[in-house]
Amino acid sequence: MISQVNSVTTVNTNIQRVPKKDLDMQDFIQLFITQLRYQDPMNPIENNEMATQLALFNQVDQLFKINETLNVLAYMANFMANSLDLAYISNLIGKKIKIATDIGRVENGEFLGGEFTLKEPAEKVEIIIKNSQGEIIYKLELSNLQKGTHKINWDAINLEGEKVSDGNYTFSIIAYSGEESKNITPFMIGKITGVKLGEIIKFIVNETVEILPEDIQEIIGG
Repeated sequence: MISQVNSVTTVNTNIQRVPKKDLDMQDFIQLFITQLRYQDPMNPIENNEMATQLALFNQVDQLFKINETLNVLAYMANFMANSLDLAYISNLIGKKIKIATDIGRVENGEFLGGEFTLKEPAEKVEIIIKNSQGEIIYKLELSNLQKGTHKINWDAINLEGEKVSDGNYTFSIIAYSGEESKNITPFMIGKITGVKLGEIIKFIVNETVEILPEDIQEIIGG
């Protein structure tokens, strides 16, 4: 004997509705229609009260339109600001700038330039220049310098008097006063060779040095 079993499928009808967080103009109109539909026939809405509600709806509609306009204006302002930033950043690529770094640059056989500042007089200042392999290729020795800013005069030559190759060179500057010595961080003229975009914008100088926009001391040549 075969018994037949009927399967019963249970459908969950308890579907939760997610309430809207924001009301739009259509919601206000629907509320007004619902109010009219369920009003007390013995005590209907007065004409002046209905006129007040209609005027209120008109004000709400205007507010929605103003809000939409403000959102569009904010979007356009943000878009234009970002466009201007990108245009400004792209325009800086290839520009020469002055930054605080010990990396100097030689291009087309010429040292782009650099300087250092003494906060007090120095009996002697020694400038040691090294190549990318860390080898000393040249030395400068200056005597009896007053406090202030002094330019680094280097003809981009090595100890043998030969022109050095284009590229980056490291400068060590040491100021001597009596028995005391101080390392001085120079300001070098470099070239912006790239940019890193992101939450924090960084410029790449001389192909290796990463700096922030506020690190730029001066833009050479505008």
